[in-house]
Amino acid sequence: MPLALGLDLGTTSLAAVAVDERGTIRALATRPNDSAVAGLPSGRAEQEPSRLRAVALELLAELANSLDAEPACLGLTGQMHGVLLAGPDRRPLTRLISWQDRRANEPAANELNGQGTWLEALAARCDGAALAESGCRLAPGYGAVTLFCLREGGELPAGDGKALTIADWLAADLCDGERATDRTLAASLGAFDLARQRWSEPILSAAGLSSALFPAVRPSGAPLGGLSPTVAAACGLPAGLPVCGAVGDQQAAFLGSVPPGAGVLQINLGTGGQISWELDGFRPVPGMEVRPLPPDVFLAVGAGVSGGDAYAWLQRTVSGWLRSFGVERESDEIYGALNRLAAAAPSGADGLRCEPSFRGTRQRPQARGRFEGVSNDNFHLGTVARSVLEGIVEGLHDFYEGAGEEKPARIERIIGSGNAFERNPLLSRIIEQRFGCSLWTPEQPEAAARGAALLAGSATGVWPDLATARATTALRRLDSVSRPGSAAGLGS
Repeated sequence: MPLALGLDLGTTSLAAVAVDERGTIRALATRPNDSAVAGLPSGRAEQEPSRLRAVALELLAELANSLDAEPACLGLTGQMHGVLLAGPDRRPLTRLISWQDRRANEPAANELNGQGTWLEALAARCDGAALAESGCRLAPGYGAVTLFCLREGGELPAGDGKALTIADWLAADLCDGERATDRTLAASLGAFDLARQRWSEPILSAAGLSSALFPAVRPSGAPLGGLSPTVAAACGLPAGLPVCGAVGDQQAAFLGSVPPGAGVLQINLGTGGQISWELDGFRPVPGMEVRPLPPDVFLAVGAGVSGGDAYAWLQRTVSGWLRSFGVERESDEIYGALNRLAAAAPSGADGLRCEPSFRGTRQRPQARGRFEGVSNDNFHLGTVARSVLEGIVEGLHDFYEGAGEEKPARIERIIGSGNAFERNPLLSRIIEQRFGCSLWTPEQPEAAARGAALLAGSATGVWPDLATARATTALRRLDSVSRPGSAAGLGS
């Protein structure tokens, strides 16, 4: 039975899976992503590509040692929006400047009469119609915005560099292949014309960026080449193994967790939070991004709301308060107490409401979190923890309600992916109550890595097409009421 392999290059961790024809994960390996560059100025977020590559090869070697059948292909996915420049030999000319980077929020010199940020300066130059056709709003950490900042600061490297996501770069490196991308990752950079399926000349012109800086756009998951002998020797996989083009991690998680069919919302909760549903064609959705979904449809995506990062803020805050009194507690112990107290607090948190945008949002980077409805009796750990969880869910629900007529005609189920659902059952209950619908989760873990494997396998004959591959996804109902809380937080 052939196995489709999938590799996910996440922001905080990497995962590799081997998936058989039935859709079952037969082997799994994970590693932390320790490639982040320390000591950068505030607001900067970069990762070292060479270190990330080394971790990925270690991970693939561990996976290769666990295989009980021949691999048929390798698919890749990874963090979106971030960008690096790679030369003709695929040597990185920059570090990966990740989606978490906020240099675009820095004051723009000689722009807008000395007022505003680089992001605001670029947005002022852009044509509104071109931005609408890109399917997204420009935001800090989006590759085209980052490259604009580099160009304005005189930091854009000279030469024949191509702007790639980290997954694009590694896919090409593994097989000595072309510097290329697909439409899911191209669109994540913020300068792709989804209506015409090409790079947006109006946006690139506004940013002062040449179209030669951007790679060719190939079909999602299409084979790029065979695993190079050097890489094969390093990781123990067969030389010549088909390496397929990368796909965005949000789309990969959708493919790996949502079977074909209508009436489904997907909610992904990790470090951040996203809500999405399938569209049959490209059209604007109020307040949301529109992203490509292989093979030829689209997703409405509400992204940038708070997720596990907000609950982590609460854990760090409590830890700091305890430390002020000379008390040290492990993070898992604090999370466990917060989960128990939140579960015991009443729905609605005794009138306490939280907007958990402690780090700002993509649409409002300067926004900050706030608590409302504070009384003499309701501001204790249980209600605070519950109000943060309810605030996370409310942000997702706001996207859904704000979509108006573009909401699904009916919702038959919600599919949750991300570690948050396993680690905090109360969150599942809050989602079901707010949306009035049952919550399900995939039986198989690592949805993004699995989705990359399904896409690659459908392009190399493991499955006849992507719909057949997605139909192997089995779901289970989350027991959101009776299961006790775990000691962990929401995950990342």
